[in-house]
Amino acid sequence: MKVRILLLTLLCITFGAQAETKASRESVEKLMMLTDVSKIMDAMQGQVSTMFNNMATQMNISEPERPAFEKYMGKIDQLLKEKMTWEQFKEPMINVYLKHFNQHEIDGLIEFYKSDVGKSMTQKMPLVMQDSMMAGQQAMRSLMPEIQAIAQEMQGEIQQARQQDGE
Repeated sequence: MKVRILLLTLLCITFGAQAETKASRESVEKLMMLTDVSKIMDAMQGQVSTMFNNMATQMNISEPERPAFEKYMGKIDQLLKEKMTWEQFKEPMINVYLKHFNQHEIDGLIEFYKSDVGKSMTQKMPLVMQDSMMAGQQAMRSLMPEIQAIAQEMQGEIQQARQQDGE
């Protein structure tokens, strides 16, 4: 009886230790390769550019203001393309995965993304993200007048508080 309890305890400890094994950097890199994370980042950058173009409409940029707006949005776009590359995000992203996933989970994700369903998800995810961002932009567009009204109200109260503070 004691031997069975000892073996059962040993088995549980072994299984628990295996479940808690930290993922390896190599396996996380393999997962990221399978999920085309670098391509997803490229697609996100394209969406940011689209968002900048939509901002002109949301901000009611007039034709005379458009050259200045485009100049500065172009600078921001260029900055993001230079500083928000996959190579700069790769190590921090690996560290995020290492923090939140153990080896067993990474192995399971690798197997999933090797499957036909996983490959389909990888191929479709940039489109899903694009459509999701567009849906979010449309929702924000409908909220913009209310947000602007609240911002104006806040600005008025802050100015009033500053005037009272200065008295």
